[in-house]
Amino acid sequence: MSKNIATKGFKTSQQKPSVSALPAEEVVRYKINNTPENFRIVCLLIAVLCILVYLPGFQNGFVWDDLFYVVNNEDIRQLSLQNLWNSVSKFYLGNWHPLTMLTYYLEYTFAKDSSWVYHFTNTIIHIFNSILVVKLVEKLSKNFLIGPLTGILFAVHPLHVESVIWAAERKDVLYTLFFLLSFLQYLRYTDSLKEQDSINLKHKNLIFSGFLFLLSCLSKGMAVVLPIVLLITDYILLNRKSLYKILIEKIPFLIISLIIGIISIKAQSEAGANASKVINNTFSLSERFFMINTGVLFYWIKMILPFKLLAFYPYPDKDTGSIPSFYYLAFIGIIFLVGLLYWSGRKNRLVWWSGLYFLVVIFPVSQILPVGSALMADRYFYVSSIGPLVLIGILADKIFQSAFTNKISPIIGGILILGLSFLSFKQATVWKDALSLFSPVHKVYPDDPMINSNLGWYYFRNKDKETAKFYFEETHKTTFKTADVYTALGQIYFDEKKYDLTVSNFEAALKLKPEEMKNLHWMLGAAYYHTGNYPKAIEESQIALDKSDNKNPYAQNIMGLCLAKLGKTEDAIERYRLSAKNNPKFADPYINISTIYNQRGDHSREIQVLEKAIRLDPKAIIAYNLGVAYKSIGKWQEAIRIWKKGAEVDPKDGSFDYNIGLEYGQHGDIDSGIRSMRSAVAKGDSNAPEFLTQRGIPLK
Repeated sequence: MSKNIATKGFKTSQQKPSVSALPAEEVVRYKINNTPENFRIVCLLIAVLCILVYLPGFQNGFVWDDLFYVVNNEDIRQLSLQNLWNSVSKFYLGNWHPLTMLTYYLEYTFAKDSSWVYHFTNTIIHIFNSILVVKLVEKLSKNFLIGPLTGILFAVHPLHVESVIWAAERKDVLYTLFFLLSFLQYLRYTDSLKEQDSINLKHKNLIFSGFLFLLSCLSKGMAVVLPIVLLITDYILLNRKSLYKILIEKIPFLIISLIIGIISIKAQSEAGANASKVINNTFSLSERFFMINTGVLFYWIKMILPFKLLAFYPYPDKDTGSIPSFYYLAFIGIIFLVGLLYWSGRKNRLVWWSGLYFLVVIFPVSQILPVGSALMADRYFYVSSIGPLVLIGILADKIFQSAFTNKISPIIGGILILGLSFLSFKQATVWKDALSLFSPVHKVYPDDPMINSNLGWYYFRNKDKETAKFYFEETHKTTFKTADVYTALGQIYFDEKKYDLTVSNFEAALKLKPEEMKNLHWMLGAAYYHTGNYPKAIEESQIALDKSDNKNPYAQNIMGLCLAKLGKTEDAIERYRLSAKNNPKFADPYINISTIYNQRGDHSREIQVLEKAIRLDPKAIIAYNLGVAYKSIGKWQEAIRIWKKGAEVDPKDGSFDYNIGLEYGQHGDIDSGIRSMRSAVAKGDSNAPEFLTQRGIPLK
């Protein structure tokens, strides 16, 4: 009996083992041939799907850690050997990933702050990763259907959006690229061995595998698990039973893992990302056990039902004194999952490999060793997903082989892939900006300090200081305290002229991070100046100067202001001049010198200094003072000229028009004076309406 398989676009064949053993309807095995043409079709399909799914990313901005890695990273903003060295040698946010930082350095050199370039690069790497997954799984399963299906699911699964769409997760896609290449080189090496348990430490493919593994580790420390993955592959799939020999073979890999692991732990500790102490103090050992089970089970559930994905999943609250009850139920789910995998793997060892692969790769981020404040994260499923997705591929292959479901299974599979693609496209739009990213999380976890702080930063950067203050204050209602939030609150309170609160927040920031926040001393000095505590302001400004080799222009300026208040005007002028010398484009010292000359009645010198200041910075206050100075020496036409320039700089400030109107009126140009006064009224000047009303002149 013959059958024609309508698998559109792919070359297919049928296999008929021993027709005497089974009824004719059950012996037909359907197979998609591993031909170059079929492989090219799969690659093209993956590329098209990825571009379409991640298209929103090309319009998204920078969010969250992108600000640290790219936007505010001084180490990549200028092309220099020193910056290049800093990029590859420093720890960033508790990570050491020099190869990843090198890609940012190169991108910024050519693309600057064009966010779409970073997102596009991630997408391209993800496409290559998905194709490598096809090759890897096809090689392990010896089944071309399982390989492409796993690769396509890897390409479009919504749980992978975070790793691809987030510029800061370059490390994820980049380390995966070298991880998979190293794995494939290792399989080429094992294929070349004459005997399964033999080894050849000088084989080129093994050397290439080790080199690619090193590149993977230099992209992200998570790659250190690859030697264990190779060991379970040896034992379960390649039937290499000589443990001694395959361990000898892995020694170079294990040495690299050890070194990278030590560096990673050091980086985490220096950044304060090692959360062991906090977590151990908050949760009992049994609670942590059940939370870890919940985290592991989470990925399997979300793989099947990828809905309501969030950028952040915090540890549970213990409002009732213990963790929520569903965390305890997760253990039952884990037992069921392990039992199912064990039972299924008796007939297909690839099932066992898939389960163990997931367990090994997820282990470093399973929070057995607590890192950060998230119990789970979508990005942790990126590389680890290969194992579970292989299981879906195996199941799909079984369905495809059934004569009953053969014809309809490609249609159902296509619908599911399109559905996952749609969900991923939708999830990609969530990463547009911090507001769209964290608002859904805030609805679920309204009291979480990390979420509140990120929303605060969004509003802070968008100049909505009042809303930013609300979220920052909500953040500090918890035990979550950060120097950055204290600094931001201090700046907001400074703008609100609440200088005592400014002082307390700046001091709290300096207490948490005295070295990183050392530039805050001059700002603290400015706050003390406004409270009238001049000795303390001088003390803080001097600390700022000591930490900058006396080159901090703002600290010098604050010192000058304090000395002027204390009556030491000559010393103040000297400080102002040092400030201007350290920053020739800083206009404030000239304004402050002009104030001293004004108080002395030396308007000629005052004008001279203000003219220099306004060339540096044509802001309204300088124009206003300069106009007053010209008026003081009788040059009222020059005063009007300057004030008109000031009105152009700040069109909403009616005081310029009011003063211009006064000058015109005093010098006989009544019509021009009235026009200027009415303009001042329109701009909301408080003096102009009364001036016109007293003289019986209509306001319009």
